[in-house]
Amino acid sequence: MSQNRNTPPRTRPDLGRPAGVRRTPRDGRARTADQQPDDLVEGVTGVRPELPLAEVPLVTAARRPGWLWILAAGGVPAVVGWVALAALASLAWLTAPVGTYGGVLAVSTQLWLAGHGGGLYIEGTRWTLVPYGISLLLVWLLTLVSGEILRRWRDAEEPRGITLLTRGALVVLIYAVIVGGVGLALGNPRQGVGAFAGAVAVAVAGVGWAGARTFGRGSEAWVPDGVRRLLRALAIGLLTLATVGAGALVTGLVVHWAQVVVLTGALGGGVVGGLGAVVAQAAYLPTVIVWAVSYTLGAGVGLGDGSLVSPSDTHLGLLPGWPLTAAVPPNGPGTVLGLVWLAGGVVAGGLAAWTFLRGARRTRPDTSTASGGGVGLLVGLVTTGIGLLTRGDLGVSRLVGLGPRPLELLVLAVTLATAGGLVTGLGIGIARWLTGRRQARVTASVPPAGGTAADVPTGTSHDAPIGTASTGASDTPAGSVVGADASDLGDAAE
Repeated sequence: MSQNRNTPPRTRPDLGRPAGVRRTPRDGRARTADQQPDDLVEGVTGVRPELPLAEVPLVTAARRPGWLWILAAGGVPAVVGWVALAALASLAWLTAPVGTYGGVLAVSTQLWLAGHGGGLYIEGTRWTLVPYGISLLLVWLLTLVSGEILRRWRDAEEPRGITLLTRGALVVLIYAVIVGGVGLALGNPRQGVGAFAGAVAVAVAGVGWAGARTFGRGSEAWVPDGVRRLLRALAIGLLTLATVGAGALVTGLVVHWAQVVVLTGALGGGVVGGLGAVVAQAAYLPTVIVWAVSYTLGAGVGLGDGSLVSPSDTHLGLLPGWPLTAAVPPNGPGTVLGLVWLAGGVVAGGLAAWTFLRGARRTRPDTSTASGGGVGLLVGLVTTGIGLLTRGDLGVSRLVGLGPRPLELLVLAVTLATAGGLVTGLGIGIARWLTGRRQARVTASVPPAGGTAADVPTGTSHDAPIGTASTGASDTPAGSVVGADASDLGDAAE
């Protein structure tokens, strides 16, 4: 069909448009800047009418967790921790079914509260010794859940510290309220208050760990270098002490392995019962390692009923029938080999001081000695605080006051760690001072830049001692270091 000559030729509406037009993914045709739809219909021009701007699909932002997610961040770790302890208690009950299953659930709940520092109260029995293995498990669960919350529920414009404080504080509060409420409902006010305080500490540790994993890459911008080096040095010192303590514990178990086998067999229950005993002792393994650290530092450990275990002397009374107690040395005076463990405190203070001072830019012998001693002092004080947290009771009669001796631990931990820090700091300071003087001598013997040995003025000898006045001082080129004081050059090299 031919086109009528009286009608204008058919044109494309997308030609001759002004600049600034854009194409839509809907029809691939041009669209004017004023977003006005075309007047022509598809039947005449073959162009599909464009959609209004309101009907163009928009890219939606990622959904963030609401308040239910925050409630779950505090409640899920608490429930999962209780379920795990209930499963272990059920396994032990199946090997030796004594009492009802409701009693098993009550015991698991008490263990769950004890893991938060609330203690265990069952039929007149009072255990205030905290199973820190359970506490570490709860911290790990909180880290997983709160880390996901911190990653998802964060505005791009919001500072990291604000996110960690607001979201993290809410998770800590919800978790502590749940644990403290259970302690008040099933126990007594003392247990409820203790469980609430312990739950706050557990939740803060978990949320802080999650925040370090989530926002730790950019911590250099808002954490000073000195603080980061101090925290790293403290961690190295404590890790060294823990390694030495674990070594002493393993050595005692290997030496008295026959007694370990006898105590394990006395528990009964076969293979499943032995596995349950291992898991139960693992709950107190961090506590026992801290006790071993106190032993290696020479402070000793009190085990109730007048019992004392130390490298110099051991007096034993009634002990619980746990396989871990086989590591305790026999009654009597200590040996010279047992006193070798005291070197662990010196090594820990020295490694902490070396970790702190190796990042320092300018260090003199006096400042490095003081800094190393200060780091060792801090390691000793923190070790004493951790040791005090591991003290507690396993009953109300004989097994009371278990754990490191406070005064002895304070004196020996601070003394040994500070001594190691002082010696290491002095050695690092002297080594750097000697290196600076050596570099100063080398710098003083090098001719000025762009010159040779012949350029040195008459009356100046390379063999002259550093600091000797030059007769041709007026002819000395600018920038020459001949005649400079060696001590000043040493300071500049540092």
